[in-house]
Amino acid sequence: MSATTNGHDGATPAPPTNLPEWLSKITLEKAVRAQIGDFEKIISVTPEHGSSAGENYSSLFLRLLVDVELFDHTTKCLSFVLKAEPSNEVIAAILSRRNLFYKEELMYHSIIPKYEQLYEDVGKTIQFAPKAFKVDRDLGVDYILLEDLQKKNFKNANRLAGLDLIHMQRVLEKLAAFHAASACYVEKHGLFGEEFTVGVYCEANRQLLQELTASGAFLSQLKKWKNAEKIYEKLADSDNYLVDRLFEDHRFNAREFNVLNHGDCWANNVMFQHDAFGTIKETLFVDFQVGKYGSPVGITYEFPCLRRFLYLLSSPPRKAIDLYYLILSSAAPELKTAKFDYLVRFYFDNLIENLKLLQYHRPLPKLRNIHAALFRHGLAAYIVVSKVLPVVMLDKTNNADMESFMNDASKMKVAMYTNPKYVQVMSELLPWLDNRGLLDWK
Repeated sequence: MSATTNGHDGATPAPPTNLPEWLSKITLEKAVRAQIGDFEKIISVTPEHGSSAGENYSSLFLRLLVDVELFDHTTKCLSFVLKAEPSNEVIAAILSRRNLFYKEELMYHSIIPKYEQLYEDVGKTIQFAPKAFKVDRDLGVDYILLEDLQKKNFKNANRLAGLDLIHMQRVLEKLAAFHAASACYVEKHGLFGEEFTVGVYCEANRQLLQELTASGAFLSQLKKWKNAEKIYEKLADSDNYLVDRLFEDHRFNAREFNVLNHGDCWANNVMFQHDAFGTIKETLFVDFQVGKYGSPVGITYEFPCLRRFLYLLSSPPRKAIDLYYLILSSAAPELKTAKFDYLVRFYFDNLIENLKLLQYHRPLPKLRNIHAALFRHGLAAYIVVSKVLPVVMLDKTNNADMESFMNDASKMKVAMYTNPKYVQVMSELLPWLDNRGLLDWK
């Protein structure tokens, strides 16, 4: 799920169709009471699609408009966002096997509140995500019910343009605070459960991973790009050893500074609230299904929005590394390389400030440790620019649904890798990666 509460780029959602039967049984007294206190009764609950054409996701995503009668007989309209398991049985089964809804429920209802309490205990008020609620009775399906941030004028930035420097700074400030809280959470509450610590990169999954990480579509276009011959030659046989390198990169190292990564930290999963003058008032994260405990620059596994999820099924798996992933996928093109080191330093300074505030007891990480980790995980940078960035930069279509992409995956990949804007960005990114030694992981 991405862009959870803004209706996606300002487009008007289509009228709801093919809604699940269980939706008619939903009752929201607890959620309404948590929002406004006691009331007389709920008059109606009206569902709307939460995403517009071309921005559909791997989960059912609805906005619930709730008309409430108060004790003085006036009416108040509330809005919630409901994310639930999809009707498509294939996707639902995969999501279930990965415990993604369970992980996200833990994040919203247990872990993030504890993060926020850590800051409250030292006198700082901070919010990381929209407030989460429970429905009144078991629906028999996995779901997440959230406050509708659209009502507070939260919006996404334009993912195609990328985040400017001010927006990147605000995201990195919040990300550093999030990471610091996770490190201190482990000190106070113990290590996160297996759902956040155990990955899929093991020998038992080798064949599947080899199929999912195949780079043929990217490489077939790379060799056609101007001045890309040497880089193509370096990467041409990468499928022969890519999975082995992923295994190496994914090994947990207890001696490193480790955090619970957001796991899918890109532009559509960050919401901004601005004042009347355009100044950022608040920054919140959404979509916590794929968090992974490890290095803030280490590789984790994720199942993202439907567009990227379908690409996952047809070619590579998604890997999320909060620093590489955020900067290389979502910073404006003119910032990705020119301001990369500055943005890493900006994140680091805020991380240290928050660790000290929260009275972290272990040795503080050093900037050189962060840069050393970035170098060791150079493969992560390649994964982001070759398998995440082309999807981020692909303009939305009017038929971004399961059936159309399942039947047209190859056409989608060609569109991604021949996108002129993507090719232009890569003409700068690939030499930058190569000059930093980040492609030397053979």
